[in-house]
Amino acid sequence: MKRSVRIMLYCVGVTALTSTLAIACAPYFPWQLLDNRKQTLLDLPATDSFSQKVKNLGVVTAEEKKNLYSASNINDPYIGQTTCPNTDEAYKKAAILFHNKQWEDAYSAFSMLAYNSNPAQQVCAKYTLGRIEKELGHFEDAVQSFNSTAYLVAHGAPDPLHLGIDAYGEAAGVILDQIGTRSYPEDGAVLWKVGSLKEDSFLQLQRAVDFYLKQVKLGDDGGLNSIIVILRGLSNPDNHDAKLLLEQAVRNSLMRKLLLAYVLTYEDDYMVRSKPQIPNILNAFLQVGLDPKSDFEDMGSLAAFAYQNNDMERAESFAEYDWNRNQKALDAWILAKIALRKGDKKKAQDYYHQAISHFNDESLQTRSKQRVQGERAVLTLSQGNFVQALEELWPVRDIYWGDIVYLAENVLTPDELRQFVNSHTQVPKDPKAVCNRDVEEDYVDQNAAETSDYEYNIRYSFDSGYSLKGSPILLRHLLARRLMREGRLQEAAPYFVQIGDANCKDTPKHVQIEQSYIKATTDMRKSFWATDRAKAAWNAATILHQHGMELMGTFGYPDQNPGTYPEGIGQMIGPVNDPNNKPWSVPAEQVRTGASWPIPNHRFHYRYLAVEDALYAANLIPHQSQAYAALLCHANGWMQKTSYHYGVSVVDGTESSYSRRLLGTVDDSQFAYAKSRELYNLYLKNGAVVPFATTFGYNCPQPKFGAVPKLKRDLFWKEVKKSLQSLRGH
Repeated sequence: MKRSVRIMLYCVGVTALTSTLAIACAPYFPWQLLDNRKQTLLDLPATDSFSQKVKNLGVVTAEEKKNLYSASNINDPYIGQTTCPNTDEAYKKAAILFHNKQWEDAYSAFSMLAYNSNPAQQVCAKYTLGRIEKELGHFEDAVQSFNSTAYLVAHGAPDPLHLGIDAYGEAAGVILDQIGTRSYPEDGAVLWKVGSLKEDSFLQLQRAVDFYLKQVKLGDDGGLNSIIVILRGLSNPDNHDAKLLLEQAVRNSLMRKLLLAYVLTYEDDYMVRSKPQIPNILNAFLQVGLDPKSDFEDMGSLAAFAYQNNDMERAESFAEYDWNRNQKALDAWILAKIALRKGDKKKAQDYYHQAISHFNDESLQTRSKQRVQGERAVLTLSQGNFVQALEELWPVRDIYWGDIVYLAENVLTPDELRQFVNSHTQVPKDPKAVCNRDVEEDYVDQNAAETSDYEYNIRYSFDSGYSLKGSPILLRHLLARRLMREGRLQEAAPYFVQIGDANCKDTPKHVQIEQSYIKATTDMRKSFWATDRAKAAWNAATILHQHGMELMGTFGYPDQNPGTYPEGIGQMIGPVNDPNNKPWSVPAEQVRTGASWPIPNHRFHYRYLAVEDALYAANLIPHQSQAYAALLCHANGWMQKTSYHYGVSVVDGTESSYSRRLLGTVDDSQFAYAKSRELYNLYLKNGAVVPFATTFGYNCPQPKFGAVPKLKRDLFWKEVKKSLQSLRGH
């Protein structure tokens, strides 16, 4: 198409052909297969990249590949210019005639220049001559002039304006206009309507497509857009002539490949289509009388097309025929899904293994290969083989990290996970790694709603998003936090190790925190004096409040750790959450999932544990003390902060619609609010009047444990004195 009107087409929707994967709707969230297992296992998503499919179909000569789009032909100072550089007076006069639309005179002038000028001017003259011939209605001559332009450049002529590769698009556009009509609506989309058919219409269509494919092969994505325009026009169900042309196209090897690429692939930048077009293409394929015994080299793609259109009989027939003949991964994938529809899990598992073993046949692109591996793991999970499911999912952890989290955190037992982590991960040794003296910023527990920076970043992925390099460390930390929740503190410590720890000259900050927490929890149970146990409990409570997320927060539900992104990773909470998952799970999975949730089962669950430690400390000291009031003040504030995070007003206890939308099924706001009220009422019932009572929960002072022994003595002697007075009274 014309360079001046080449417009990028945008995706306006996804049809039923491109079945969706479960994914949380926010930046940087991982894909997940377990949210809707029925869809995962029974639907066939897009199997390839449209642009890659089309790029593989173009044919260019060695000269074209060398010269048409080489670095020497892209001279930046000339990009965007419309006239040739270093032109002589004859060329300038010819250009004036062109701009004045004196087509006949311009034609004569440029005809001479096309054969009697320096090579650079000759390229420009040939290209301009094609434009003039198009205006004069000499369409075939125009095509030849554009083709000659590309020929000159391919054979070494200078091309500072990059006209050689663009000439292919111009030639194709001239041809396209002879068999249809292009229009340019205000919405920016380019439309092409097939006109009345002629005897050579299909041959001309092939010529146009060949020119556009050359463009694509040589690196000009404008050709991709033009091919999409052709395919949309060709599959218009309301155009009778397009229908007749489409019937010819499905019998042609090249056009059939383009049509299959159009309906089987998905790519945001290029795939623009409407639902009525897809059945129209399917009908065209069916009307040619497809038979598995026909000599079609793309039978696997036809099987995928039939499957996505719910024609399982043909899908199975095509896939079996192609599998027996070519042993392609795509065929095995389709047959695995058909076996699942028939309820034969064993046969499906065998086909999944076959598909994976044939990945080198190029019938599937990288993303589809990853999907196949992920689906096999989902099927394995549905059969109750939990550790094996994680084993099969681990190679594609960079794509399906949310599913890894679910299996590791909720389905495997801590000991099963520990054995897996020991055999699959290790802390990388990197002499250049910097010792991180601070606790990971990504794990800081703060009110996420207060920040506008919603980038979901994990430090150990080294770059934004997830990576195979970073996920082993993430899994080790997940195990560490899970062991902490189980009370196995000493066992958890080694799995908290970070990459730069070995290069620290002193004890890393996170190790200090872990050691402090372990000591505090030990002292709060074993110290002899009650006041010392209270101090230790307060230390444990403050450590949990400040660092609970990195110490024991769940990666998935309910804490959505790590990071300050309020929605977490949008990870599933078990098969019972979606009825589509129940047929694809065993009862033991749900039992394990329920048993793995933290206690209490609320987001920021460690804050509630911190409150329990604070209450434990408060019960060990006199209620009349400042420390008692301060402990309840802090605990109340922590619960208020938790309820604020969910959008609850402490004044009236109402919850914002934002918080409900934010958390979906996880709704802990009222629970946190009720807990804060309970703590405040406990203080009112037992505590002494203190200066900070009017701002209870805000600006709470540190508990003064040092004053507790004296208060205890005073209270003791006060009781003794009271008892003596009582005796004297008798």
